[in-house]
Amino acid sequence: MRLCLILACWLYSTLATAEPLRVGLENHDYYPYYSAVEGQGFDGYCIALLQAFAKREGLELELRPQPVNRLYRNLLNGQNLDLLFPDNLAWAREARDGQTLYYSQPVVQVVDATLVRPERLGKGLAAVKRLGIVRGFTAEAWQPLLAKGGVELVEVQDIHSLIRMLERNRLDAIYANPQVVQHQLRQLGLDATHVQLDPQLPQVNTSFHLSSYKHPELIKRFDRFLLEEAAQLNTLRQQFNLP
Repeated sequence: MRLCLILACWLYSTLATAEPLRVGLENHDYYPYYSAVEGQGFDGYCIALLQAFAKREGLELELRPQPVNRLYRNLLNGQNLDLLFPDNLAWAREARDGQTLYYSQPVVQVVDATLVRPERLGKGLAAVKRLGIVRGFTAEAWQPLLAKGGVELVEVQDIHSLIRMLERNRLDAIYANPQVVQHQLRQLGLDATHVQLDPQLPQVNTSFHLSSYKHPELIKRFDRFLLEEAAQLNTLRQQFNLP
């Protein structure tokens, strides 16, 4: 009888540990925040944070990088995603198709800004006719200006492509996170001054959140994790040179 109880407890523990946590990630290299390019592994602060959350909760983390529009479609269908990261209430309104999502507390604060070649610094809004952005991202700080027309929004596959197009003068400016751009410049073997933030052009302080369509209880558990492990997460941010 005792053996049966031991086996039952072991089986229960195994099943609980094996509960999957299927997180859809934007299929991009956005290091130091996250890098989730299929076939290239995972890296960055937010990846380490998600791994720490899954370990604490006894969940088996499954990271599934996908294009942004497919992420929302799969999340809303509820077939193969439990959570989506990163997300923000101000992003991808059309992709949400009018559905209400549950959002966590902020995971990390980020700055999205407008960057230009050094020779274009300080030329102002009038000098920006073609603005580049990663496909599926939202140029939040530029929305009022884009609505008025006069600025063409050019969507490309990744940050590397944005930098190359800016270098060839096919874009007047790019909209991205400056730390991410600096990381990509190093990867391309380019000097850090090759692309610079222009403080006279639109920028916004925003934040990354975890979202879910059908699992508000997971969001509550995640928020508790953020609160109770704040000291550990602060140390983790420092490892990735994030404020």
